[in-house]
Amino acid sequence: VIAREDDMAVEDKLFYGVETTDSDLPAVESNEMVVPGASSEERVPSPALPVSLQQLTPGKTKHAIRSLSSGRYLDGRNPGMSDPLLSDGSRDPFTDTFLQWIITPLACNPKLHSIRSVSSKQLLDGRNPGLSTVLLSDGNRDPETDVVLQWKMVKLTEITYAIRSKSSGQYLDGRNPDLYTPILSKGDRDPRTDTYLQFLIFPL
Repeated sequence: VIAREDDMAVEDKLFYGVETTDSDLPAVESNEMVVPGASSEERVPSPALPVSLQQLTPGKTKHAIRSLSSGRYLDGRNPGMSDPLLSDGSRDPFTDTFLQWIITPLACNPKLHSIRSVSSKQLLDGRNPGLSTVLLSDGNRDPETDVVLQWKMVKLTEITYAIRSKSSGQYLDGRNPDLYTPILSKGDRDPRTDTYLQFLIFPL
C-alpha cells in the first residue's frame, strides 16, 4: 500500500512510503530467495523474515543494494574514489565488501537515512537539483546536518525500495544491464512502475 500524497504532512510531501511493523512481515518458508534480475538458478540466502529498514539496528546491519532494472549491485569502491559503480550481479555480496552498505536512520529525522559504503567508508551523496552524477563523499562529513548525504527509502514491497535524495529530490537510477554507472533521475518519475528506480535491499 502506498500512502496518498494528500494524506501526508507538508514536510513529507516530497516523498511517499509507509512504515511497517512486525505484523506486516509474512513468514518465508524457504531459506533462499530468487534475486530479481538474476538467472533462475541464482539464489541468495534469505533471513527467516524479510526485514524492513525501520526495524534494523541503526548502523549495525550491512546490506546489499541491487538494481531490478540492471541486476547489478551498487558498489562503494575503494577509499578516495568518488564515483560509485554498478557491479556485476554474479558477485557475492555476502563476502564482497565493495557491495556492502550500512544504512542508518538519522536522529534528526528517522524517515531519512545515510548510506555508507563498507569498503570505502564514504557516504552516498545525492547532490543538488539538476545534477545527475552520483558521488561518494568523505565519510567524515556529518549526515545529520549535511543534506546531500540524506536519503529517503521509499518502500515499494517488503524488500524493494526506491532511494530518493533529500537534497536533489531525485531518485537513484539502476540503469540498463550493460551500463555500470548509477545516475540520479528526475523525482517526478513513479518508482511504483519504473523498474530503473527499484532496488532490492536485503541484510547480509
